Amino acid sequence: MSVTIGLGTPWPGPGLSHTSLGQNPYPKMLLAPRNNVELSREMLITVLEHLSTAIASEFSGMPIRLVAHGGACMLLHPGFNELANRKAMHHAIRGENVSRRTTTRDVDYIHRSFITESESRGIINAGERLKKCVQVTALRYQLGADWMNSDADVALPMSSE
Repeated sequence: MSVTIGLGTPWPGPGLSHTSLGQNPYPKMLLAPRNNVELSREMLITVLEHLSTAIASEFSGMPIRLVAHGGACMLLHPGFNELANRKAMHHAIRGENVSRRTTTRDVDYIHRSFITESESRGIINAGERLKKCVQVTALRYQLGADWMNSDADVALPMSSE
């Protein structure tokens, strides 16, 4: 499953006054290496909307494609979310206690496909620019540095198409 992050309202967003993404609007804050913030479905939507506005600014409104996978997609997909709710309700009616995952600590995405596609479209320094957007979003919501990561890239097969 993939999620395409769309373009939102113009960056920098409410309450921020910096003039470029390269300036740190939170100069005294440092990112923790690991994210310990539990991201609910609602929080994921908020965080990704912020990321979207940063991306819209950084890439001058040019659409980009990020392929996300993993638990965040399961939480965000309306069908999977509804299915999990119905399953939990079914078990509750029967008096069974079944745990239901309602949060994640990260958003997994495929960085190398983003780089390959960006390069083919002539987008310069796309990887670094995306990482700046991810970092600014982490700072805004006090998330750890790995809240959005491509750690699984190493386990995915390579493809030339």
